[in-house]
Amino acid sequence: MTPPSENFKEHFGGGFGLADETPEAYIEECEEAAARLEDDEDGSFHAFLDEFARHIRDSSYPPHRVADSQWITDEWLRNIWYDAFGPEPSPGDPYPVPAEDWGRRRRTPYMTYAVNRRPELSSPGVPDWLEARGLTFDDANAGIGISLSGQFASARPAPEGWLERLHDLTARGLRAEQPGER
Repeated sequence: MTPPSENFKEHFGGGFGLADETPEAYIEECEEAAARLEDDEDGSFHAFLDEFARHIRDSSYPPHRVADSQWITDEWLRNIWYDAFGPEPSPGDPYPVPAEDWGRRRRTPYMTYAVNRRPELSSPGVPDWLEARGLTFDDANAGIGISLSGQFASARPAPEGWLERLHDLTARGLRAEQPGER
């Protein structure tokens, strides 16, 4: 298993992993991600993107808290990927979120913190962000009703066969086993 690299930690810790603690930093990171990819002269942001995709594919980014399962962590990473890099799933994602779920049935941190019910109160980058994902303000706010109804709107239930896949990835040395996986 390859632990997160220093490059990954630097980019991820710069705002992507801080949505709930520092929403402004998260919003800024998401709104600047495309420009950072375009202006990535040293290749470090592309390397971060590749490693990010690998962590989603291999379920290799460990949960931050013992109470979180690997599945919840992977779903959280999918939300961040969508927020920062757009509607296409990360390369090799074995469980991509259906495109029609984003915003309508699935909420992300960006939708929660940047997209307001009233467009004039939203982050200035929201119109471009929505357009790049084929969403409207109404789409992005539709998920609010789901989360208020008590349903978990930022993650799906783990699919059948997922735990067996984790065991296989662990046996192949692509990830470390986490508490509760046996």
